[in-house]
Amino acid sequence: MLSRVADGMFWLNRYMERTDGMLLTLNTSYILSFDKEINDSQGYKPLLEYYTSLSQAKIHSIQYDTPHVLKYIICDNQNDNSVKNLVIKARENARGSQDKITKELWEHINSMYHFMNSPDLPKKLETSDALSVITKLNKDLLLYNGILQVTMPRGLGWCFSSIGKHIERCLQTISMTQAYFAPINYNLEGEEDLIYWRRLLLSLSGYELYLKSYSNISHNRKVVHQVIFNMDFAHSVIYTLDFINTYLDCLFKNTDLSEARTLMNQFGRLKSYIEFTDYQHLTNQELEDVLRNTKNQLIQFSTDFSKLFFSYT
Repeated sequence: MLSRVADGMFWLNRYMERTDGMLLTLNTSYILSFDKEINDSQGYKPLLEYYTSLSQAKIHSIQYDTPHVLKYIICDNQNDNSVKNLVIKARENARGSQDKITKELWEHINSMYHFMNSPDLPKKLETSDALSVITKLNKDLLLYNGILQVTMPRGLGWCFSSIGKHIERCLQTISMTQAYFAPINYNLEGEEDLIYWRRLLLSLSGYELYLKSYSNISHNRKVVHQVIFNMDFAHSVIYTLDFINTYLDCLFKNTDLSEARTLMNQFGRLKSYIEFTDYQHLTNQELEDVLRNTKNQLIQFSTDFSKLFFSYT
């Protein structure tokens, strides 16, 4: 079993990636909530369904209540997945891994921690300052990723942090995709316009790439190609799985453990499942199955990975 330092690096980056994805989704929904000409049938529902444990009845009651959602997602102490609580968890893991992370990274995480604990933060979210708060937090996450990329040494800690980050990113992409395809019964031949798909693509930082790479008609199937099969899109399912595979190879290259081989085979089957899915002839039911099965297999892999390296489930 590796030390708690490896555990800390894995969860540090996973918590920060979850925070990043959640803030992107929140920012997208918040900005678009001002456009009253758009027929918004979901509001904050996709955000609340994936990132919280609220009941469907509660989600239904607050999915258009912007002030309530902002405070619940950003700074509610009772919400385990609030930005505040995720930053606290990330800081705890960073503290336990201080000999493996850089001074610059620690100082930035610490700065975010103090901002999230500002006593006037909840009040700001009830005023016109809310947008500036969300913008600052999004920039803080961009800066975090930049500091991580530029300053961190490429040792075992980097491998664990990269695997944690991309497991989280892949699960986010799948869950957000499900949130927008489920209401239309996974209809790949439907005629939903770009306005419908803009929320999903913006939440995954993929709107600009989509506009540059795909034509403006028959969006449903093309959106699937981008978010699942596009190797050039950093949030696609196949890209994140390929990234995880690279760092698993790094971790396991000098080990003869049978458990390691079993885990690599397990992940290889998962990655091959996406690689060998025939996108061109994908049916509506197959799309639903691919998303559900990939998500379930990745969650199981994450659990087994944690058992092997950190001895917990």
